[in-house]
This record gives sequence, structure tokens and C-alpha cells, in this order.
Amino acid sequence: MKFQSLSLAIILSLTFFSNAQAAGEPVNEDLSLLFTLSDNLIRMGNDHDSEGFDELVDMALKLAAENRNNSIILPRASARFRSAKYAIRAGKFQTGVDDIQEAKTILMKKKVLKWDGGS
Repeated sequence: MKFQSLSLAIILSLTFFSNAQAAGEPVNEDLSLLFTLSDNLIRMGNDHDSEGFDELVDMALKLAAENRNNSIILPRASARFRSAKYAIRAGKFQTGVDDIQEAKTILMKKKVLKWDGGS
């Protein structure tokens, strides 16, 4: 009876340890498509291409909305994309480009989350 209890305790502790290690892995996001869209949006904003800018910013907003619940930074970046969209529609191209550059800066400051197991 003692051997079974001891082996069960060891197996359970190893199981819990492996789950704790899996929970401690960093959360990585692939934001390369949003970086590419941001570069193209900056180029279109500098060229004063409002129609192309509007189409690309809609694509960036849809992409950010699809992954919004899985990310910490996408809601902040999508707010900058939305602001740029309204600025370009109003004819304020430099403000729109500045908003896209801020969104790109936010995307570059992505945080890696780690779970330390609590106390």
C-alpha cells in the first residue's frame, strides 16, 4: 500500500510540474503582416493615396480584430489604425502617417508574457 501511495504521489507531482512548465512558456505573436501593412500605409499616406490607404487600413483593422482577444497590444494598435483612417478621410495625411507610425511603434514594443506560478 505504501509503494502505491508513494508512486501515485510521484506521478501526480511530475504531472503538476509539467503543467506548470507549460504554463510558463512565453506568449509569442506573429505581427509581421501588420508590420508590412504599416509600411505600405505610411508609403500611401506620403503619396496622398486616400483610396488605397482606406482599403489597407481596413485590412489591418480586420486582422487586428481577428486576434484581438489573444493579444495585449492589438487593441492599442488598432485604435491608432482607426485614428489614422479618420485623419486620412478628413484630408490630414501627415496626422494619419503619424498615427500609423505610432501604431508601428506599439507593435514593436510587444511584450512577452511569462507566468511565474504565483505565490
